[in-house]
Amino acid sequence: MTNPSEQPAAPFIAPEDRPTRTFGPLLLAAAILAALTLFRLWYITHIELVPDEAYYWVWSKHLAASYRDKGPAVAWVIALGNYGFGNTVFGVRFFAVVLSAGTSWQLFVLARRLAGNRNALWCLILANLIPLLAVGSLLMTIDILSLFCWAWGMNVFWNAIHNRKLWLWIALGIIVGLGFLAKFTNGLQLLCIVAFLCWSKPHRSLVFSKFTVAMGIAFGIAILPIVWWNVQTGWIHAAALHSRSGVESSFHIRPLELLHFVGGQILVLSPLIGLGLIAALVGTCWKNHRDLQARFLLCHCLPVYAVFGFFSLNHAGKENWAAPALIAGIVILTIYWRRIAARCWRVLGTCKLRWCTLFDAGVDLVCVLCLLGVAAALGLACLATVVLHNTDYLHLPSKYEPLRRAQGWSDFTEHVQRARTEHGVTLLIGNHYSQASMMQFYLPDQPTTYLPEQPYGQNQFTLWPSYQINDHPQALFITDKPDDLLPESLLRDYPKCEVVDDFWSQHQGRDMTHFKIYLCHHN
Repeated sequence: MTNPSEQPAAPFIAPEDRPTRTFGPLLLAAAILAALTLFRLWYITHIELVPDEAYYWVWSKHLAASYRDKGPAVAWVIALGNYGFGNTVFGVRFFAVVLSAGTSWQLFVLARRLAGNRNALWCLILANLIPLLAVGSLLMTIDILSLFCWAWGMNVFWNAIHNRKLWLWIALGIIVGLGFLAKFTNGLQLLCIVAFLCWSKPHRSLVFSKFTVAMGIAFGIAILPIVWWNVQTGWIHAAALHSRSGVESSFHIRPLELLHFVGGQILVLSPLIGLGLIAALVGTCWKNHRDLQARFLLCHCLPVYAVFGFFSLNHAGKENWAAPALIAGIVILTIYWRRIAARCWRVLGTCKLRWCTLFDAGVDLVCVLCLLGVAAALGLACLATVVLHNTDYLHLPSKYEPLRRAQGWSDFTEHVQRARTEHGVTLLIGNHYSQASMMQFYLPDQPTTYLPEQPYGQNQFTLWPSYQINDHPQALFITDKPDDLLPESLLRDYPKCEVVDDFWSQHQGRDMTHFKIYLCHHN
């Protein structure tokens, strides 16, 4: 048997996986997405909102050109869903399911163009097995919009570099701009585009051309709402991004923070798939960096991880911040490991026909372990995704409950409503936007809620009119920090505060979060 290490490197795309024009895979992909979409539309009403969703829903009640924490796209989309389906969980999440299906379809189309039907189908399956993406497809967050625009932009960019039609580059700039209106990370797609144009010799002439100028102008026009809003509010986004970057007075090198970031990325993908992605990126850079498709994908993945990896040297970012890199990452992962699995399968098939030497037996063992590893990675990701859809039967303590942020809110608002009724209070104040937003969504009359007075720009609530003390002699203050001192600004407005309820919110008979409700008096 020939030593595999002595064979020439395999092409990035195997000949049998070259793109072909057949409709069978398209129909199968459409059927898979249709089934998933119907299931998700049914399932989204069976789990409560998470605080960020409720926060964005509150934004949708105050439509604006932008908001303190993010761009305006998520609020606009929720407002559209509420217009069609009312102020309900289904109305909030409807477009999350629709856009997640759109992202999967864009990924399938992209992979089919780059790597053929088989790879495209596996990309579609893998994208809906990875816990971060599968569970995230149920929640109306900025990542849903961000991933859709990123995948759509990659498809349009691939067309643009081959057709070189000006309208495609204008459309590309608008799409990247729309993604930026949802998540500022999408602005990195411009960096990814320029990186590819610089790296690919046949396309280097496009770096400074009418096409990229048109793209830049279109992007600038698309993000005008954010620019105008920042001019009106004193560039609040600059301060918000600075605080979220983790860079306070100076930038510090903390290697453990970087390890925390990398570990978090691996965990949310499912550990074996996360490690497999790292191996695929390294292997593709090493052996296939000259391939056009490989360069295209690497340029839409590595710059994102590099930027967030750099900032994680100072302070580890959240696991979802680098999510757009997964669009290209999934395609690289699928191509790389399908090629290795196919090669291992051929080796094992050949060895069955004759007596193996000791060396051959070692190679066979490696091939078997490789195939088992691929199967285990898919199985573990599938298991994690299924479990994360319903963890009630595990009866986990609240501190270990992965769905805790979406549990116990109905019971929480029952306690708040009971206190409102008993004490005849109309003013509700939360200690954090999470509590204030959840009360506003889940209470029967969906009343306006407030936070204690805070510095301008601290959160979106500080940009809206606050409560008037003279109109409300009493207030309820609800906090999930029962051991903390009451805010000074609250005590200044309502000096006399007494506890009227001290409880743990319940979900399926389990304690979720500890709350206290204070009855506060102006005099």
